[in-house]
Amino acid sequence: MKQEPVVFFPRINALRFMAALAVIITHIELIKGAFGHKDIWKNPVIFNLGGLGVYFFFVLSGFLITYLLLVEKENYTKIKIKDFYIRRLLRIWPLYYLVISIGFFLLPYFPSIQIPYLKNVVENSFYQNLLLYMIMLPNLGYSIYSAFPHIGQAWSIGVEEQFYIIWPWIVAKSRSLLRTLVFIFFFLIAIKIIVLLLGNYYRTEAWYIHLKSFIAMTKFESMAIGGIGAYFLQQKKEAIPGLVYHSLTFNVSILLIPILIYVTPNFLQDGIHIVYSLIFLVIILNVASTKKLWLNLENKTLDFLGRISYGLYMYHLMLIPIVVVFLGKFKTDLSDLWFNVLLYLLTLGSTILIASLSYLYFESFFIRLKSKFSPVHSKVTKD
Repeated sequence: MKQEPVVFFPRINALRFMAALAVIITHIELIKGAFGHKDIWKNPVIFNLGGLGVYFFFVLSGFLITYLLLVEKENYTKIKIKDFYIRRLLRIWPLYYLVISIGFFLLPYFPSIQIPYLKNVVENSFYQNLLLYMIMLPNLGYSIYSAFPHIGQAWSIGVEEQFYIIWPWIVAKSRSLLRTLVFIFFFLIAIKIIVLLLGNYYRTEAWYIHLKSFIAMTKFESMAIGGIGAYFLQQKKEAIPGLVYHSLTFNVSILLIPILIYVTPNFLQDGIHIVYSLIFLVIILNVASTKKLWLNLENKTLDFLGRISYGLYMYHLMLIPIVVVFLGKFKTDLSDLWFNVLLYLLTLGSTILIASLSYLYFESFFIRLKSKFSPVHSKVTKD
């Protein structure tokens, strides 16, 4: 009997946790400020951390999904697309629909934790948002009506699900996958340039504002960059320049992130995610390799936190307002320092606790079912 292939990238889960943590930090500061507490939202690093975390998830999704599909194609000569969809459904949908159910049908009944600047979203577009979230179009809901309170982060899950619909077909049917991925990348960039140019004529039109927001959220080009990296790693390892794996390249890539945050001019903001995506791909390739790095990411704690990163990402926006409101009752007794220390400790602690319980006692049931449809087994649990 042919042994089923196993894909294992050490330390990737640690990166997942760091990306989720980046998103949580940005949202803590944003929500804290929304409730009238002193925040550092205008700090460029804090402002950008959340977006960077999401870009990283997009690149990583493109990388891992493409790699797993290529391994399946190499070992079995074809890709079972139906099984791919079942795996994605079992991993993503249970937690997604649980969280949006709480967000729509439970949390709106607690007025004290409603985020002030989002109250109108619930009042004016509850059913429109509900429909779009239910059919896996939360990013469209976000683009038209703004973020729905406590579950606005689900927009990126919608983007990933839309990516998963088309990607196995691309990998399965492409005669020259690299050429196809490069074409897709430049085609997507061309679409975004056209949409930006339309702004010269329709800048104030509501339909254009919604379209621009929706297209901007759909970062398939970041996923294509991850896919190109996976192609070279799996198909043409010798084609990856040794410079990519040089310790200096890894270090410079990390240093470039805060530098770009501070020096990128406003007129380049619409395209800077491409540069970040390339940087993240270099980091992923280095961390996924077996070579030693100065950054030690191999330990059980970081691995587990990475495994529950989906839960961390989905639950945290529900818990931040609860913690902020709770601590606000003691604001007169707490200095700003202790308020912030307790805010971060309680938010991270409660999010990790809820995500851990969710992973162990809810998501794991579906993950075990998912393995029955996995011809290529991955030790990186989310994928």
